[in-house]
Amino acid sequence: MNTPAIRSLNGDMDPDAFGRYDILARLSALDRAYGIVEFDLQGHMVAVNPRFCALLGYAPEDLIGQSHRLLFPPEQQGEHDGFWQGVLGGEIHSGSFRRIVRGGGSVWLQAVYTPIRDEAGTLLGVLKLAHDITPEVQAELRVKQQSQLFDIIVAAHQGFLLDRNLATACDTVFERLLSVSESDYGFIGITRFEEGRLCLYVPSISNVSWDERTHAWYEQQRQERGGLIFSKLDNLFGHVVTHNTLVCCNDLPSHPASRGVSPPGHPHLESFLGIPIRHKGAAIGMIALANRPGGFDETLVTLIEPLTTALGTLIHARNLEDERNRMERELRFNAEHDFLTRLPNRSCFFSQANRLLERIQHHPAEGEACCLVLIDIDFFKQINDEHGHLAGDTVLEELAGLLMKTVRSQDLVARFGGEEFILLLRGTNLEEAHGIMERTRLQIANHPFLHRRQEIAVTISAGITPYQMRYRCMDDWLQCVDQRLYEAKRRGRNRIA
Repeated sequence: MNTPAIRSLNGDMDPDAFGRYDILARLSALDRAYGIVEFDLQGHMVAVNPRFCALLGYAPEDLIGQSHRLLFPPEQQGEHDGFWQGVLGGEIHSGSFRRIVRGGGSVWLQAVYTPIRDEAGTLLGVLKLAHDITPEVQAELRVKQQSQLFDIIVAAHQGFLLDRNLATACDTVFERLLSVSESDYGFIGITRFEEGRLCLYVPSISNVSWDERTHAWYEQQRQERGGLIFSKLDNLFGHVVTHNTLVCCNDLPSHPASRGVSPPGHPHLESFLGIPIRHKGAAIGMIALANRPGGFDETLVTLIEPLTTALGTLIHARNLEDERNRMERELRFNAEHDFLTRLPNRSCFFSQANRLLERIQHHPAEGEACCLVLIDIDFFKQINDEHGHLAGDTVLEELAGLLMKTVRSQDLVARFGGEEFILLLRGTNLEEAHGIMERTRLQIANHPFLHRRQEIAVTISAGITPYQMRYRCMDDWLQCVDQRLYEAKRRGRNRIA
């Protein structure tokens, strides 16, 4: 349309022509900027412009004649009739709406539904103008998710620092992680080695779809082991830690590590995201998520990345602390135990026995009967001379094992030095102690002590002394039991005195 067409023959402006030009120009601008749909009163699309088709990925013939319901997300299908009745109420209806595009994805539209009436005011249909606001909605969602994720990271650090318990820290963040990622199922796993094999320890796992039997099994595992231990890692989630790689799969059968059907009682997986938790490049754990509407994508991976970094730091800190505690326990054990027999040493025995003696002396009314036993291996020097010191070590080790089977949890047993062992039998009078040690003596005498397939004959002598209130310290008690042991040796050895 050109300018002369809107002038009269005498060169003056033609008001009617100018008005028509203005209307056409406005409609052309709307057609380029907005998706436009015309609906009949039943909510069927009767006309669509190219812009609207481009927004939703449909051809015009795919939409014309179809119900407006076609564009509604599955979770909103039940709301369609009420929504459409509101549109037909005759007032302009506007807002932001999520609509389904061809292929199953979605788009956010800012839309206005305007009633179309004839000159008499009769409602003829509805005109919809829409433009794409998906980038704005996604940006707003990312800001919200990032804020939620920051709260999760803070909660994880606080939970861990509060009680130094990694499982509690994982529990603290887990449900919120599922919410932020819009996932139905998942877990947080930590790598560990058991019996030389790489395993995955899972302190936090969702169980929304587990059957009753599997749920009970999981709760039992948590009580007994603090979580689940997965030793078979030849599967989709195991692939994440064994190959230290991201697994993002929305078609599980297509992945080479997929095992197909989920185990009985476990949730069916439709989509899966496994993200390694790393420290200095090594996989020390993983975050697993499953069954997200629309599947998983790189955007979510990027969103969760700060959490995986934070968990990597916490897991590494926990591992360092566990290793430090293990070393401290080992050093303490080595300081208190004999290296060869692994029994408490003389110092450790006296430390425990003195505490017991002090309690007995301060509470004499309780009258707990106790017996002290001092054991010596008969002719031990001869064993070393004839068979070698390695054979002597074998005898000491095996004898220690036999004595450990003799004592109860409340008793004390230790290597006293050289070929001597000492026992403190609690709640045992002299007659009972003599019976126990006589059985032990016979068991040792009949036990096949072997060294390099050669049997070594071993017997013991032992002295027993019950506790008496006149003993003021362990040295008094020990002096008496040492005399009893000397008596057993003097009477020919291989006997109890």
